[in-house]
Amino acid sequence: MSDSEEEDYSEENLDDFMIKASSVLSEENHPDKETMIESLKQHLASIFNDQSEMENFFKTLNSIIFSTKKKNGPQKISNKQPFKLYPLIFSFNPKSSYSYVDYFLTSLQLCISEENRPEFPYLSTIFAEVITAFFSDQKKNKNLIKKNYLLEQNKKNKLYEKLFNFCNNNIKTNKKTEQSFGCLLLTEFLEKCPLTKDEKNLENLYKIISDYLDDRWFECKLDLLNCTISLIFTGEKNFKPYANSCLFKIIDYLTDDEWMKRKLAINIVYTLLFYCKEEVLPEKENIIDFLSSLKNDPVNEVREVCLQTLNLFNECDPNKENNDEEFNNNDLADNDNDNLNNNQNKIKNKNNKSNNKNKKGNSYSMKIKREKEMLEKLEKEYNDKKNKLNSTKRLNKGVGVKNKNIEKIENVNENNYIQNNNNQQDRELNEKINLTLYNIFQELKKIQEEQNELFAMYDEVKQIIDKNYTSLNDRIKVIEKKYSKFKSNNDSSSNKKKIK
Repeated sequence: MSDSEEEDYSEENLDDFMIKASSVLSEENHPDKETMIESLKQHLASIFNDQSEMENFFKTLNSIIFSTKKKNGPQKISNKQPFKLYPLIFSFNPKSSYSYVDYFLTSLQLCISEENRPEFPYLSTIFAEVITAFFSDQKKNKNLIKKNYLLEQNKKNKLYEKLFNFCNNNIKTNKKTEQSFGCLLLTEFLEKCPLTKDEKNLENLYKIISDYLDDRWFECKLDLLNCTISLIFTGEKNFKPYANSCLFKIIDYLTDDEWMKRKLAINIVYTLLFYCKEEVLPEKENIIDFLSSLKNDPVNEVREVCLQTLNLFNECDPNKENNDEEFNNNDLADNDNDNLNNNQNKIKNKNNKSNNKNKKGNSYSMKIKREKEMLEKLEKEYNDKKNKLNSTKRLNKGVGVKNKNIEKIENVNENNYIQNNNNQQDRELNEKINLTLYNIFQELKKIQEEQNELFAMYDEVKQIIDKNYTSLNDRIKVIEKKYSKFKSNNDSSSNKKKIK
């Protein structure tokens, strides 16, 4: 582009200049790209400190993006290319651009509608470029004087809060389009903003995302799982304090009906294992029980991710090095396959054991019934024999015997025999009863342990339900307030009409 053409830009209408600039800058290898950037820099340098001129500049930019404006609500995007100017403008002078971020966020908010959904991925990349424009000099700033550095850092913390709140405010609405767009922007925010690595920020981010994961009424769980993966990537080893909690929250998604959720849940397990191995390995057996069923998933992508995760578990196994010494170096590939098969067999055995445990649990009640029946039978036999012995004693007393000495001898012998026999039978019965009672006690002890586990699970589920119930009540109260306000406004307007 010649010098005369550069001068023409300053004389052109601002609309035409910005349309040309956005079309040129949207192409990677446009021959006039560098010249256009210089022209834009010169124009912005002349108006950057003038609030009214900058406001007029951003209004013109929005008028190109949304050619036909509605009175209220979202606008249809007619030309998305001018969005490319925002990150470029902010990169020219990031320190002086903090006050102009609101114009960009307002433009983004106007784009949130179902008819603009195809443009959401493009808008999220622009959002990422804007974050990079402001935070790319994060490391360089540490070389500044401490006072200036703290001042600059304070501004960046405020910008961090503003950008995050924009994402979060859209996510926490009960509209699916806003939730989806907010999650998409939050994913970019987590990956591009270096302040998300801070421990306090990481803790806050995980708490908010985990609350949304627990919310049964949240519609965009798929996008939220993507956010979770980005958060783990961002935190890396700093994510360790939240690894177990995160693992517990995504377990249910491994068996979800939607295959993409199953895949993302496995990806989260893989990422957690990669960065937080020490926290995940203790739960290895439980996780593999879930993953083993996904090896035969009908969707190929799920099967592939599942096998990769199982292989990573195998690699992270602390006993793997000792096992490898038993094999020759030439047969490493075969041995890896053998290890994988062995792990698969172990998983099957564990599944069989768990099934057997369930069967045992179901048969405990039957065993107790049988033991009770045996006990009742033994008691009945004991009572019958006791009654017979008592009846023989009564008969012996009633028999008239002429020779009292013979009678005494016979009675003594008979009584000794009866007593010895009775004692032996009592001992046998007592042993049987004690054994039966011991078996019943053991079975009851096992049942008690299982009951305690069930009660613990019940308490956890109850807490989740109570939490969701309170959040639902809060929403209902908000809706009732809005309805009462609307009704009062409607009544007042109708009264005004009557008066007129």
